[in-house]
Amino acid sequence: PLRESRDFRLLFLAGTIFYLGAMVSYVAIPFQVYTLTGSNFAVGAIGLVELVPLVVFGLYGGALADHVDRRRLLVLTGVAQAAFTGVLCWNAFRAEPSVELIFVVSAFLVSSSAMQRPSREALMPRTVRHDQIPAANALTSFGMQIGVLAGPMVGGLLVAYVGIGWCFVVDIVGLVLASLLFAAMRPYPHRA
Repeated sequence: PLRESRDFRLLFLAGTIFYLGAMVSYVAIPFQVYTLTGSNFAVGAIGLVELVPLVVFGLYGGALADHVDRRRLLVLTGVAQAAFTGVLCWNAFRAEPSVELIFVVSAFLVSSSAMQRPSREALMPRTVRHDQIPAANALTSFGMQIGVLAGPMVGGLLVAYVGIGWCFVVDIVGLVLASLLFAAMRPYPHRA
């Protein structure tokens, strides 16, 4: 599928980049909360704050993916994630970062990410031939695993050597690049 389908290549690259950047932020957010509060409870609370939007907007994103152009939804939610991560970045570089802002923006960031995922996953079978779906699934999973495994390592190195704010910079660059790759795909409107 990578050789034959341009849109699958774009989707694969965008998904891999997206997961890599997301996992860099996944390391940065709880580390920053712990650094600012010294509280294990606060770190756990950030997970709780993210859980409800993850479930609610994941379901909403699935319904929305069935009624709109999936490519457009990928681009819009990618831009939203870049904007929310930009707020986290700005906050991280402040002299006194706001913990409350991290909680609020993290909920919005997870909401937009949860809305994007169903479209990304549902779009893959439309970018390849039917007989290529197993191979495309394997490649998509491989790309995701690259991001999930390498992202925390990159995030940890960035936190250790240059600071938390740079984790968000890397994620923003990844989100913008992934959104541009999504935008380069052909439209995938709703089919009845």
